[in-house]
Amino acid sequence: MNGTITHQFGRAFTGQGEKNIYTDLINEARKVYFIKSPPTFKLSELFRQVGYHYVKRGYDIEWFYDPLHADTIEATFVRGNRILFIQAAHPISFEPKYYGSTHHVISFYEAYDESKLREHGGFLREKTLHSEQWLAKALETLTNAKKLHDDWEVPYVKGMDWEGFDAQAKTLFDETFTTLKFNKTPNRSHRLMGTLTPEGAKDYFASLTKGVKRRIFIKGYPGGGKSTLMKGFAEKAESLGLDTQWGWCGLDCNSIDYVWLPELQTILFDSTAPHEYEPERSGDEIYDVRKFRDLNEEDQKLVDGIVARYKEEILHATEYLQVYCTDDETIRETLDACVNNYKWAEIEDDLFRKIDNSSIYK
Repeated sequence: MNGTITHQFGRAFTGQGEKNIYTDLINEARKVYFIKSPPTFKLSELFRQVGYHYVKRGYDIEWFYDPLHADTIEATFVRGNRILFIQAAHPISFEPKYYGSTHHVISFYEAYDESKLREHGGFLREKTLHSEQWLAKALETLTNAKKLHDDWEVPYVKGMDWEGFDAQAKTLFDETFTTLKFNKTPNRSHRLMGTLTPEGAKDYFASLTKGVKRRIFIKGYPGGGKSTLMKGFAEKAESLGLDTQWGWCGLDCNSIDYVWLPELQTILFDSTAPHEYEPERSGDEIYDVRKFRDLNEEDQKLVDGIVARYKEEILHATEYLQVYCTDDETIRETLDACVNNYKWAEIEDDLFRKIDNSSIYK
């Protein structure tokens, strides 16, 4: 029987800069293959084939996608054996901490033709410098958007019925956890479900929750306690010995978009824009906290103005990412044209021999 595939993002462009969960994923893994190369699209196909290699053997895997380029994979994680294959030189450099034991390095640098690299070197340098300017513009604009989002929260926070909010949260906690108690140390993992891309906001909610029995859709306003509720929900679960997965927000590094409890097959999810979903199957339910705050006319007018400016900043950030994406695509394609495909295939074959000869199948 084949395993399953779950789709995720490994990186996000946020109001605090670029965020990634790869360090957490490296720490979660039992074995890590650090795949090194210049910027490339070729590794995506390798990660895809590695994923299929394990899926055909019954393992569940996760694919982590590049937020710039649709369908481009930059890491494969094998859940059951906790084996990670990660693009470790671009766009983020990772080095092995346990080299020679559980961390392994596979380098593709020797597969590049040096004469072709020299031929394109000047062009690549100029294009890289140009692309970095547009990325900086995008991140600066997202910082502005995050500040506006903070302002958006203020009118809601100051008038919230927090007593009612807390009472409803207690009911949710009591119904979910009842008298559960696990005699074990809980595991906490970290993921990124969504981010801003050159095509706008995107998330993998459908993939993430396809096998989850109970999906709780939180409906609320900015500053209405959604993230605090989910963090409290996760901490309560952990105090009872339950494993948790924290899905971090694609705009604010300090907020979360979901908490998943795999042992209870339950997910608590922030179902508001830009990832607004509605119940569609048995086991889905709405958890509404909007009733704990009504805006007066003055506050509503203030919020409407902030929202308009916020959307404008997000639009500008998206446009800057589009330019950055175009430059990055040109850089990768130029470097891929410098590859000696015969040498590249040799290194790939060697990696699969290492996989097949490892003890995971014995």
